[in-house]
Amino acid sequence: MKPYQTNRSRAYYRHHRKRVIQRKSKIAKQLGWHSRFTGSFAKGKIHCSCWMCSQKTNRNGWPHSQVIQLARFNHQLDDDRS
Repeated sequence: MKPYQTNRSRAYYRHHRKRVIQRKSKIAKQLGWHSRFTGSFAKGKIHCSCWMCSQKTNRNGWPHSQVIQLARFNHQLDDDRS
C-alpha cells in the first residue's frame, strides 16, 4: 500500500487488480498467448511496441493514420479524373 493514509480499503484495490488482470488475460487468450502467472497482467502493457509490430512508426515511412488518409485522397483524385 501507499505510505500515506487513504480512505480506500484493501478490498477496493484487490477488486480493481482482479478486474485489470481479467481484462488483459482475456485479450491474451484471444491472441493465443500463454502466461505462466496471471498476476503478471496486473501491471504494464500487453501489446508489443517493437518497431516491427508497431503501426505508429516513423521508421518505415508515414504513420498508419496518414497512410490511410493518403489512400483516401488518392482514391478521391482517381474518382475525379474519370
